[in-house]
Amino acid sequence: MGKLKSALGAHQHAASRAKAQKAAEAARAAKQSHPGAGRSVAEKRALKRARREKEEKERARLAAGRKAGKTEKEEGEGRGEGAEASTSTSTSTSAAAAAASLATIPFEHDDTILLLGEANFSFAHALLLRHHPGHLICATAYDSEAECEEKYPDAKKHIKALRDAGARVLFGVDAGALEKSKEVGKGRRFSRVVFNFPHTGKGITDQDRNVRSNQEMLLRTLRSVSAVLTEGPSAFPIVEVKRGKKKVTVIKAAKKQKPAKPASDDDEDVPEAEDIDFDDEDGTLARRAAPASFTPPNREGTLLVTLLDQNPYTLWDIKGLATRPPPLCPGTKVAQPKYRLLRSFEFVPAAYPGYAHRRTIGWREGKSFANNEEIVGRKGRARTWEFALRDDEVE
Repeated sequence: MGKLKSALGAHQHAASRAKAQKAAEAARAAKQSHPGAGRSVAEKRALKRARREKEEKERARLAAGRKAGKTEKEEGEGRGEGAEASTSTSTSTSAAAAAASLATIPFEHDDTILLLGEANFSFAHALLLRHHPGHLICATAYDSEAECEEKYPDAKKHIKALRDAGARVLFGVDAGALEKSKEVGKGRRFSRVVFNFPHTGKGITDQDRNVRSNQEMLLRTLRSVSAVLTEGPSAFPIVEVKRGKKKVTVIKAAKKQKPAKPASDDDEDVPEAEDIDFDDEDGTLARRAAPASFTPPNREGTLLVTLLDQNPYTLWDIKGLATRPPPLCPGTKVAQPKYRLLRSFEFVPAAYPGYAHRRTIGWREGKSFANNEEIVGRKGRARTWEFALRDDEVE
C-alpha cells in the first residue's frame, strides 16, 4: 500500500512538473510574439518612461537643428554670403521679377504724362528709372512742398531726382480743379493722366459718407482731366463685330504703334536731346534721341486710375462714375463728361523700380508699411482702369 502511494505521488509530481514546463514554454512564446506580455507593471512603466525621454531628446535635437539653421541663414544674409541660406528670399524675389516682366506698362516713350496726387513722388521717379524722358513728366501733389516733405520723409530724394532730370514737380494742385493751376497749363497737352490710389484722406468713419466723399472727388477729377487729354487716333478703336445675327459694338486694342520717328539733323524746328538709356543685354550705356521740347503725341489721351479691387474701394464704382455719370459735376452747374472704358489690368508695383506706396495721411511710424504691403498681399489686388473720352464729349 505504501509503495502504491509513493508511486502515485511520483506520478503526480512528474505531471505537475511537465505542466509547469509547458506553461513556461507557452509564456516564452507569448513574450516573443508580444514583447510587452508577461512584464510586470513596474517594468512596463520603466519602458514607457524610457521611450518618452528618448522622444523628448529627439524633439530637442530637431529644434536645435532648426534654430542653428535659422541663425546660419541670418548670419549669411548679414554677411552678404547667404545665397543658399536665403532660398525663400530668392524665390520671392524671382517671383516678383517674373510678375514685373509680365506686367502691363501703359506708357509709350513719347507720352506726355501728368501724375496726380503723387504723395512721395516715388512713382514719378520710377518712370525715370524706366527711362521715360524727364521733360515729358509733370508730377503734382495736393500738399504744399513743406507739407509733402513733412508727411513723407523719403519725398525729398525723389523730388530732387525728378527736377535734376528736367521733370516738372508741382505742389498745391487739386486734381479736381486743374484749370486753376497755371503751371499745369491749358489745352490738350497730356496723352496719359495717372491717378494712383486716390483718396480724400478725410478719415470719415461712416462708410456711406466716406464712399460719397471719394466719389465726389473722382467725379471732379474726371471733369477736370477731360480738358487736358490729347486728341488723335485711338489705340483702342471702337469697331463693330458680328455675333450671330447681331452687330455688337466693342473696343479692341489696335496693333502696337511704331515709336515716333525722331527729328532729323536737318530739322531746325524741333531740336534733339540725348536721353541716356541702358542696354538690356549687357547693361552698357546707350543713347537714343528724344524730343527736347514738351510735344504731345498725336494720339488719343487716356486717364488711368488705380485702386484696390476690394471694399470699400469697389463701392466707389469708378467704372460707373466714368461711363454712366450724373448729369452735373458735384458742386457745379457744369455737365459731367462721359468716358468709355478701354481696359483694366493688374497694377504690379515691382514693375516700377523704387516705387513705394504711401497713404494720403502720410507716413505713420508703427502703422505704415514700407514695402508696398498695403497694396500687395491684400484680399483684393491693385487694379488700373484706363478710360478715354467718348467721341461725343470731345470738343
